[in-house]
Amino acid sequence: MAKRNLYLVGFMGTGKSTIGRELARVLGRKFVDIDQELEKRHGAAVSELFQQHGEAWFRQKEQELCAELAATHNRVVATGGGSLMNPANFEAFEKSGLLICLYTQRDCLVERLERNDKRPLLRNVDVPEKVDSLLKERQSIYDRIKIRIDTTSCAPLETAKKIADLLKTRQKILLKLRDQYIDLT
Repeated sequence: MAKRNLYLVGFMGTGKSTIGRELARVLGRKFVDIDQELEKRHGAAVSELFQQHGEAWFRQKEQELCAELAATHNRVVATGGGSLMNPANFEAFEKSGLLICLYTQRDCLVERLERNDKRPLLRNVDVPEKVDSLLKERQSIYDRIKIRIDTTSCAPLETAKKIADLLKTRQKILLKLRDQYIDLT
């Protein structure tokens, strides 16, 4: 039986790619990182794609890939930090799988992001200020996701196992609810 995809979403630097790889390994699923897949398909790093073609072009290619992934099964998908800002992507993922929001405390997030110069939206800007701005812009989207995991101080494998355990518990609850007869009269 085909299993619904698991979509790891959240702000850049929360561990979606690293944790996603571990989670896919733990669950025996295929792993897809949207940013890496776009890099592979278009022959350049995300930062170069932004620079060469602009953000609008990048977001269009991202949307096409998101629609393609939503038609698949049995995957753990690490989304791009801004993927869900497009309502079509959010809807496609919500219909085809389970969204899991990874988040990190702000100061830790800034520290992680300041060590990495590969993020196109963080080039030549005040990182803490830009993080605050983007978080404010995206928070309402992230808040719509019911399953949330704090990655501030958890190792990637520990977080992956935590998610796998949560999924097992969720499945047991759903099976029990399905098998129960509830009379509301």
